Amino acid sequence: MAARRPDSSAAHDRAEPQARSWARPASRGDRRLEALLSAAETLIAEKPFADISVGELATRAGISRPTFYFYFETKHSLLAALLERVMHDKLEIALRGFTTMDADPAPQRTFAANYAEILALWREHAAVVLAASDAMASDAELRAVYAELLDLFIRPATVWIERERASGRAPAGVDAATLATTLVWMSERNLYAALLGMAPLVTDEERVAALAEVWIRGVFGSPPPPAPAAR
Repeated sequence: MAARRPDSSAAHDRAEPQARSWARPASRGDRRLEALLSAAETLIAEKPFADISVGELATRAGISRPTFYFYFETKHSLLAALLERVMHDKLEIALRGFTTMDADPAPQRTFAANYAEILALWREHAAVVLAASDAMASDAELRAVYAELLDLFIRPATVWIERERASGRAPAGVDAATLATTLVWMSERNLYAALLGMAPLVTDEERVAALAEVWIRGVFGSPPPPAPAAR
């Protein structure tokens, strides 16, 4: 739930706290909110999220505790907002692939390039992704937020698979939504393993190439035929 913003800083700190019940895409441009999110990401990189208090977050951001609660109900809501921002940036990259595949002569190369960007983005914000993954085990709200975020990837992937099947480039097969869900979750866990540095170790180039091939072979069975020339 977006909070109504008072006109002045003093009024802001005296206002009745209005919390987000769960994270929505945070407005970019609110200086105090930006300071809070930046401070939180810095702290998460320095120490376990479980050891960070609301007071510590507020102090690092240069705001009061009432101001913190104006934006977020709990520190987990703040973590969800950070995660949501990273995931929306990731979504912008992924959608380039889903919206251009029907005219792309080399979709596997496009997927690999997009996954390279996504993995770089996740590495840049690794502390947030790892902290959120750990916190999900004990926070149902955060799990619900993450499920909704992944659905933002699953729905356009489903539409893309259905479109490729309707065009005749991809064969019929398992339900498109089920296939999209499986591929998205497989990709997410694979990228998460990369952040953890889990064995067996592979290079980022090998990882994104493999992810791209799994997507293409999962949908097409083999590399798809060239798209017809645009008229």
